[in-house]
Parts: sequence; structure tokens; C-alpha cells
Amino acid sequence: MMKKVNRILVAIDRSAMAEEALKRAIVIAKEKGAQLFVMHVIESSFIASPFTPSIDENEIEKEIKKRVKKLTSEEDVEYVLFVESGSAASSVTLKGKNLNIDLLIIGTHGKEDISSNYFGSTVLKLIQRTRIPVLIIKNEAKHAYKKILALTNLSDYAKESILFAHTLFNKVALKYLYAYVTIDELMALTYRISADQQDKFKKELLTEADIALEKFAKDVAEGEMALITYEASINEDLLAYVVQDEADLLVLGSKGVGNLNSFLFGSTASYLVRNSPTDVLAYVPTITKPLPEEKFKKEEIVPEKEVMRPKTSPVQKDLKSRKDEIMDDIETFFKENLKFINWNVPEAKDQEIAESLMLILKEKLDEIDQKVQEGKYQEK
Repeated sequence: MMKKVNRILVAIDRSAMAEEALKRAIVIAKEKGAQLFVMHVIESSFIASPFTPSIDENEIEKEIKKRVKKLTSEEDVEYVLFVESGSAASSVTLKGKNLNIDLLIIGTHGKEDISSNYFGSTVLKLIQRTRIPVLIIKNEAKHAYKKILALTNLSDYAKESILFAHTLFNKVALKYLYAYVTIDELMALTYRISADQQDKFKKELLTEADIALEKFAKDVAEGEMALITYEASINEDLLAYVVQDEADLLVLGSKGVGNLNSFLFGSTASYLVRNSPTDVLAYVPTITKPLPEEKFKKEEIVPEKEVMRPKTSPVQKDLKSRKDEIMDDIETFFKENLKFINWNVPEAKDQEIAESLMLILKEKLDEIDQKVQEGKYQEK
């Protein structure tokens, strides 16, 4: 029995797609009888910049409140609004945890926004950091979802993601897509498999995959089933299927970003989160390194600006608010490279790879430190 969606948090900026995310959140909240929370984060780096005029947070809050009120009034939905300063990913993650949110909704400006840098977008950072299901809005919310395309690797985590999606949108048609391993030409050549044997093995693998997917679906919900073969271009093949399919919501499940072999971390699903033209529901029930409970409470109860010492500079303020984000980015970079080397050199030992990567990172940090000491990063 899946947990009921009682609390929804929608994170918005002042973009058009954020408004579509808000529309979608309002409809879901009304249908589920859920409490709606709306959050807008004023990025701290923008506030601290000496090249921009001072920002009136009260005026921004009035503008956001006006936009939200207009949309919620039309659907007669009550809401609670939060306007805060800081890092968007960190602030939204913190708010989601403290409010015990069941579903997080966020809009994206499109492929350019979500692929802006190395795991740099707010959307991808939120998926990495939170165990809350994240609904990513990429399209106008003109109508209710009509068809869900659920990618599965037949794991319990994939099952949880589909059950959640089916509970959330129980009147929507469901289609399962399972990519399975087959015998390709290179494998047949390597192991000297004849054409007849190759054809026989392919049929057996197709039958096994079909039976496995049917068994998986029986434990979840009734729906259409589709199979594609797993080869070197699995990411591109899956994306091509998503593009040509008539679904308007893609569902992805994962064990969590701490597992290098997980469905989401860095590989197939993160590729689809970036490139899928449809809205995406990313379900990650666990996180790698939750922040201490006391830290969350302290930051929520005592706003950072109230405990900041008078002599703290804008730069120190900004870095303090982004410390966890910077640390997570470094760890993500490390794990990504560990994974890529594992793919390229499958016989290599993880410990050897990790130690070699650390030497490279230390060498680069020492080089940067030397440049800092020499004043090479000062503005000209």
C-alpha cells in the first residue's frame, strides 16, 4: 500500500515553465485533497553580487503571491507560500524534509536549462539530494496526463516508482517498457556462436524477458507491455522510443544515487531526465548521505541572516549557504569518474581507481591553491 500524497511542494521561479509547474501542482493537490506549499528561492549569489542593484525581497514576495493567488483562486485551492534566499537546490531540499513533503514539483526551462553544466541544474541536484518523488514539468499543463510510460529494470525500486505513479494518477493508461540483454553480432563472433544458435538464443532471451515483465506487471498494475533489446546505445534507443511513443509522462525509478549501478545515477535515467521531451516523474526512495537532523532543524528555526556576524562579508555568506552544494558536487564528480572508468576498464579494481582519482584531484587542488597564493584569480 503506497503512502497517500498529503503534502505537495512546488518550487517556482519567475519563468513561464514554473507557472506550468504551479498549474500542475494545483490540479494534483485539488484532486488528491493534498495541502499545497509553494516556494520561491532568491539565489544568494545574485543577491550578493556587487554588480546588481539591491533586491527588495518584499516586492518579489508580493509579485509571487499575486501570481500564485490568481491561479489558486481559479481552482479554489489553499496554499502556503515561502519566499527565501539562498541556494535553490539546498533550500528546497531542506524545506521538503522539514515539511514532510510527499511530492516535489518543479519546472525546467528545457534541455538547455537541465543540461546547463555537469550535474549543475537545480532539477538534477534535487533528484540527487532528496528521497521525495520529483515531478519535472517540461510542457504546458493543458490537460491531465493521458498515458504513463514506465521504464523498468524489474527491480523492487522500479516497482515502487510505478506503484507511486499509478497511485498518484490512477485513471491514466500505463505502459511498461523493459530493456533486456540480447546476443549481438560482436558477442556471437567473440564466442563463435553460429547464426542458427544466435537466432535460438535470441528467441529464448525474448521469451524469458516477456515472462519476467509479465510477472512484474502482475505485482504492480494492469498495463500495456513493451520490450526492447539492450545494446551499446541503450540510452539513445530508449530516448528514441520515448520520443515516438504517445505517453506524456515518463516514470523512472532508482535505488538511489549512492549505488553506482543504480538505474538513475549518471547513466540511463539521468540521460532521460535531461533529454526526454515529456514530463518526468523521478522516484528515488533513498539518499546517499542525509544531512544531520539537528542541522536541518537549526537552519529552519534560526534563519542564516539572523545568526550571521556583522563582519561577515557577502562572499562568506554566499559560500556558507553553498557549502553543502559544493561538497556534493565534488563527490558527484568523483563518483561519476569512478563509474566511467569502471565502464572503460571493467577488470580494474574499485580501490585502485579511487586512489588514482584522489591523486589527480589533489594534484589539481594543489595547482589551484598555488594560483590563489599568487593572486592569479584576482579581477584585472
